Amino acid sequence: MSIRLNSYRPLCVNEHGRRAIEMYNLPPFIDSSCRRDPDLQNPYPSTTSLCRGENFAPHLTVGDTIVYMTRSGVYEPFTSGNRVLTAILKVVEIYPDHSTAASWYREHDVPLPNNCIVPGNPPFSWDETAGVNSKDFTNVPEWDAFYQARSRRIPVFVRTEKMFCELHQPPVLSNNMLIDIFGRIPRTQTPPTITQAQFDKVLKLTGITL
Repeated sequence: MSIRLNSYRPLCVNEHGRRAIEMYNLPPFIDSSCRRDPDLQNPYPSTTSLCRGENFAPHLTVGDTIVYMTRSGVYEPFTSGNRVLTAILKVVEIYPDHSTAASWYREHDVPLPNNCIVPGNPPFSWDETAGVNSKDFTNVPEWDAFYQARSRRIPVFVRTEKMFCELHQPPVLSNNMLIDIFGRIPRTQTPPTITQAQFDKVLKLTGITL
C-alpha cells in the first residue's frame, strides 16, 4: 500500500469558475473540469485516467491513500494560501472499466460520479466549469470527446472513501510548507509516492486529524 500526492485545478481558479460557484451554488474547491476528476462531491469519490492518463489510476491498488491538494494559485476570497489540501481518500475498489463501476453505484443507490463515462451520465456545462483549460478546449463537446476517447483507451476506474474532505474552507498547504516537508515542491504530473513520515507531517502542518 502506498500514499500518493496529487493535485488538481479547482473551480475557484479564475473569474469564470467563480461565476459558476455563485450561479450554481457550487463548492469553490471542486475540480474545474466538465468531468470532475476527482469527483469529490460524490459520497464515494472516484478517480480515473481522464486527467493523468496512464500516470496515476492504473498504478493504484486497494488500500492506497491519495492526498489531494490544489495547484498553486490565488484563491481569495476563499483562502489566503497559494495551495490548499482538500481531500484524503482511501482506495476501496478498482474496476476494469466505467460500466462495471457504474453498476456498483446504481446497485447501491449512489449517484454516478461525474467522471464515470457511461450513457445517461453527461458532462457538466461550460458555465459549470472554469472555462479555459490546459488542453485549450473551447467547448464541452470537444472537451468531453477527449475524455471519452481516453476512458476507452485506459478504462480503469477507482472508487474511494473519504478520510478527509473539505471543499469550502480547506487548510492551507503552502509552497513553503511543501518545501519544509519534502525539501522541494513535488511535481504531480505523475503523482509521487510519499513516505509515512512525510504524510504525518502534512497532517501536522495542516491540522488534520484522521
